[in-house]
Amino acid sequence: MLCIVRHGESEWNVIKRLQGQKDIPLSKKGIQQAKKLATHFIDQNIHFEYVFTSDLKRANQTAQWLTEAMPISGIKTETALRERYYGELEGRLITDIVDTLPDFQINFGVPMRYGMESLEDMQERMVTAITNIAKMTEGAPTLIVSHGGAINAFLHRITNGEIGTGKGKLANTSITQLRWLDDSFEVEAYNHTPHL
Repeated sequence: MLCIVRHGESEWNVIKRLQGQKDIPLSKKGIQQAKKLATHFIDQNIHFEYVFTSDLKRANQTAQWLTEAMPISGIKTETALRERYYGELEGRLITDIVDTLPDFQINFGVPMRYGMESLEDMQERMVTAITNIAKMTEGAPTLIVSHGGAINAFLHRITNGEIGTGKGKLANTSITQLRWLDDSFEVEAYNHTPHL
């Protein structure tokens, strides 16, 4: 089982400022969201043998809160699980960005501007990273903490666009559960928030 969780609310989520790979910490609400999800995991007797997280604070802090009461050997940080790099757009208010680039978060197949990482490149690194994790953990209960845009791009690829990018926004600390079987992913739950 692979359990992919979007990080808790960050300070910039609150003010709707584009984060990308800027290293912004969780807000107080984000910490509470992570604590509630940790309690849900314990109540449901869900434990993880492996934990992987993006190295950015908001994901790493979420992973720490989620596993605080679990007997795990350690949390492995992976830069490949980071959010998309938005170049010069990072730090700007999303409302201002939408005025000039309305499709900036779902812009498949167009030349990149402002030093942005292409959606395809971000999608490819996420698919490679999560596939490698799935092969390495061989079906053991595994937690992956990452970012909304990155998770959605991954899901877009493995479901041929049925879910993911352009289909909806992932909630903070939402759970997406996958099964790795016969070298492919099966989505068992998407954007699930029973703890909120």
